[in-house]
Amino acid sequence: MSMFREHWIGGLVAYSTFFIVSLVATLAVPIFYNTVPEAWNPTIPPVLDFLQIIGCFVIAVLFGLWPDVDIKSKSQKIFYSVLFVLNVVLIVFLQKYLESALLGLFAMLPIMSKHRGWTHAKITMILLPGVFLLIPIYTNYAEWTSGGNLVSDFYGLRDWDDLRVALLSGLPFYVASFIGYASHLHLDGILFRSRKTQRQKARANQ
Repeated sequence: MSMFREHWIGGLVAYSTFFIVSLVATLAVPIFYNTVPEAWNPTIPPVLDFLQIIGCFVIAVLFGLWPDVDIKSKSQKIFYSVLFVLNVVLIVFLQKYLESALLGLFAMLPIMSKHRGWTHAKITMILLPGVFLLIPIYTNYAEWTSGGNLVSDFYGLRDWDDLRVALLSGLPFYVASFIGYASHLHLDGILFRSRKTQRQKARANQ
């Protein structure tokens, strides 16, 4: 099996397993504990929101491929095609020039790094999916700053409830991207590296 196929299947299987377990728990817990609200679990989208559910699966697969964007590969072709389309949308349709420039700047970073550099780091696995937590905050920022109370004066937010809701709305996508990313690092022997793998890497770097 090619590494490309292994990674997209790994991301899909890992997130599917999580989604099924999380969905069963979401539906079962309120049955046994009637004091628990039906929407108690924020790690997956609402059961009836099919677009968000499909989006989470797509994100999990894409992030299962993402770390190999630092080398000429099918993953690189897919991601740079996606980034190109996003840039066109930002410039032509949304007139978001700053966002387009930042996206282009970020797109250059993997090419400038060595293979299995920062894109294969555990800290990147934790931090990079955070973009899905920042997007809801950024898109609502203008509305929040018009609130005009003490919190908005100091922090640019209307109140902490708005911040919490924004973070929770992005949490399912963060979880999906984190799981996809983790599946890639696991299949590459990085996430849970055995002593044998560590010795092999040490010999390869000598």
